[in-house]
Amino acid sequence: MESAWEQERSEPSRPNGSGESSLSERLAQAQSDLKDVIDALGLLGVKRCSQCRRFFSSSDPGALFGNGGLVCYECLPRWWSAQSPQLNVTDREKLETKLSAWLRKYHGAEVVKEEVGKALQPNPQEFRIAVHCTECSGSGKLLEGGRCRFCRGLGTVWIIAPM
Repeated sequence: MESAWEQERSEPSRPNGSGESSLSERLAQAQSDLKDVIDALGLLGVKRCSQCRRFFSSSDPGALFGNGGLVCYECLPRWWSAQSPQLNVTDREKLETKLSAWLRKYHGAEVVKEEVGKALQPNPQEFRIAVHCTECSGSGKLLEGGRCRFCRGLGTVWIIAPM
């Protein structure tokens, strides 16, 4: 049994520009076939990074960060710097909480308390994100009114992951 592609190749050439029509039909068919293959990969548990378009196994929960779209660990810094300014404060804090948990669980990220008056030194080998302190909900104070010991009263902590 011949495939559609083999049948098309064995047909005689069409005169007067109908070859262009045939070419566009073949391109449309190839695009449709490629979409079917990508859909089949999804059924097999293979997901695609929305940024670099590479495929990753969904059985590895640390491979892609889910945020409505999927982003691989390598693309995360570039994606976050583009995404975070577009979010309102509430949505950004929710996404930061989810992202920091994912980074700690799957990529060895650490929570680092910032010292008052001391800035952390930049390191291009790390991905850093300042997030609101979950212990005091970003207020810097505990229920008793004292300064939060987790963020030292600043309301934020740093999540630092190696790249």
